[in-house]
Amino acid sequence: MKAVIFNSGLGNRMGEFTKNTHKSMAQLKDGETIFHRQIRLLAAEGIKDFIITTGPFENQLKATAADFPELNFSFVRNDIYDKTNYIYSMYLARDLMDDDLLFFHGDLVFNRKLLHDVLASEEKNTATVNFKKALPEKDFKARVIDGKIHEVSIKIFDEDCFAFQPFYKMDKATASAWIGKVVEFIHKGEDKCYAENALNEIFPALNIKAFSYEDYFIDEIDNLEDHARVTAEILAYDEADAKIFG
Repeated sequence: MKAVIFNSGLGNRMGEFTKNTHKSMAQLKDGETIFHRQIRLLAAEGIKDFIITTGPFENQLKATAADFPELNFSFVRNDIYDKTNYIYSMYLARDLMDDDLLFFHGDLVFNRKLLHDVLASEEKNTATVNFKKALPEKDFKARVIDGKIHEVSIKIFDEDCFAFQPFYKMDKATASAWIGKVVEFIHKGEDKCYAENALNEIFPALNIKAFSYEDYFIDEIDNLEDHARVTAEILAYDEADAKIFG
């Protein structure tokens, strides 16, 4: 299995911080950066191969990766990161996505037990949903029918829609189907939308199950307020995980 981390965004909502620093270099309360933490946790769960899409401050990401010489990193640069969305970065990295895959974004903070249980799940294709959390106004929601995800969008608010974080586990065949749709979108010139726009065209035909994250922690850091909240909230989960994995 390979991990795909989308890290080509500008991170403008972090204000002054991202003028000279990559968003994923934001530190949590223990001093570890988001990116370093992601790699450390994935490596602890046996992931050795990483595909990192990049845009601004690529060298900062490469410097962090150098802390893990035992792992394999492929960096795929999106030279027009300021004009495209990550669907284009996914397109650029497509030839490297030749295995079962984990897909997630570079601003995502999660606890180790979530990662462990997603990887250990008998379901080959899952993505993270919270059935109890209030629907976010501007972030992703998932439409879930009989435990299966049928759509992911920021614009859906129906009774069968729930809070969602873009953390996907897919087998090679399912990932290839998504990548194929991404290629179609790019060839049509649709490079400014979410990669989920392409996935939505085939979601009902796939078998991607909702993995409930109600008892875990996973959240994105979009702005400085998110950063303060997430760095505080993750501490209790890390303490609990230390007792399990310590």
